[in-house]
Amino acid sequence: MRLQGSGEEWREMDETTVLYKPDDAQIAAAKQNIERIRKRDVELRLVGKDGKPLAEVPVEIVQLRSSFPWGDQLWALDRLYRFGQADTDKGKYLKRMHAGLLNAANALCYWTERDRNDGPKTEDIQGDPQYDGFAYCVDWINSEGMIAKGHPLFWSIQKCVPEWVKRYDYDTQMKFAEVRVRSLVARFRGKVQIWDAVNEPMWEPAFKNLPKRNWPHIDPIPEIADYIQQVLTWCRDEDPDAAFLINDYGMEANKGDDKPKIGSDGSQVTAASQRKRYLALMRELQERGTPPDAIGLQAHTGGWLSHAMQAAVYDEMATAGIPLHITEFWAHTRHLREKGIPEEQIGHVQAEYVTNYMTVAFGHPAIGGFFFWGMMGDAVKWGEHSSHEPTVLYERMRKLLREEWMTRLTAKTDSEGRLKFRGFFGDYSVRYALSPKATRGEKFSVAQEDAMPKTLELRRSQ
Repeated sequence: MRLQGSGEEWREMDETTVLYKPDDAQIAAAKQNIERIRKRDVELRLVGKDGKPLAEVPVEIVQLRSSFPWGDQLWALDRLYRFGQADTDKGKYLKRMHAGLLNAANALCYWTERDRNDGPKTEDIQGDPQYDGFAYCVDWINSEGMIAKGHPLFWSIQKCVPEWVKRYDYDTQMKFAEVRVRSLVARFRGKVQIWDAVNEPMWEPAFKNLPKRNWPHIDPIPEIADYIQQVLTWCRDEDPDAAFLINDYGMEANKGDDKPKIGSDGSQVTAASQRKRYLALMRELQERGTPPDAIGLQAHTGGWLSHAMQAAVYDEMATAGIPLHITEFWAHTRHLREKGIPEEQIGHVQAEYVTNYMTVAFGHPAIGGFFFWGMMGDAVKWGEHSSHEPTVLYERMRKLLREEWMTRLTAKTDSEGRLKFRGFFGDYSVRYALSPKATRGEKFSVAQEDAMPKTLELRRSQ
């Protein structure tokens, strides 16, 4: 399949022929790390309305939400909204299944997208910006108390720059881009906490070189940094409190049977060489005083990784001293079908790989967020209308995210109204008997930097 010039060349790198072999030692080490880096010792001091300690009071500690973002993109929900179907049964169940599993979501705001798909296009027609689908998704994310992410603000690739923009000279094109970026970030300030500010700069030309694109396009790092510095400056002018990422692919591994690709500059392009360039870009931006808030690793090319390689990539990229986010992870299964493996077995193998991959990521101290790309399509077996059935993947992920990696316990205060536990970072409720027939909860949060003990006033006396 020839993809050169389409903007879809990454698909050549998206499959593998390698069968999965779990790395028990790596997974066990990650689980130990999770206990150490994702939790802390917590001490609460409970007092009554009169300020006196509540001694020997039985309570339940319930974690409501993790502070670590786990999300998926909302392409399907945005499409349902644009076609007037967001409030159909299918739309309602899509939202329900997402919110029942994850605590974050990635709303999409492409400047445009290639004509042959029905993806979100915010300004495909000059003078007619269309942000209503993006706004609907962001408002839904906020209504669920989830973490909202936006993708992407700036992408230097032919398929995602509107044709009308290309009529203008470079400086004017950048002005249009600036207005777009500033408008989106300003409008959704306080609603979107994370943005993919710049998408795929390591494989695509600097914006001024876009007409000469020859994938994989390898431009000098300073030229790439020039336009990224501008974009990050626009973003932070409009919302200094949001996190702005650079997002890229092809950093983990080469396709199993692939030869090195030849870049536009004649160099051999591999995952290892791209990691080095990505780190060089981070150093350049740090020297200019405009580093991103996190480094995005899409993690869907190169096929299924060994977990040792997965951890090694994180170790290498963490040397930049900038948090890492997994931004578009998915585990494609075509190679399993081509080997004649039954569908039921494929589902179990995929679930094992995905949950182990999540475990290794969560167990690495540099990883600050994890977003899937289309996971809900495999995690739920969708029918034509309202039919929906969670798969083994959904159930395995839910056990991790809503049970194993959340804290819930019963306890009793001591004679001084204190209690101690070790819990995951996030939002909590301490629940207690307000009367023989009524239970009341008081909310609190657990963060690494919190001073202990935390004093909570309950609406009861001793």
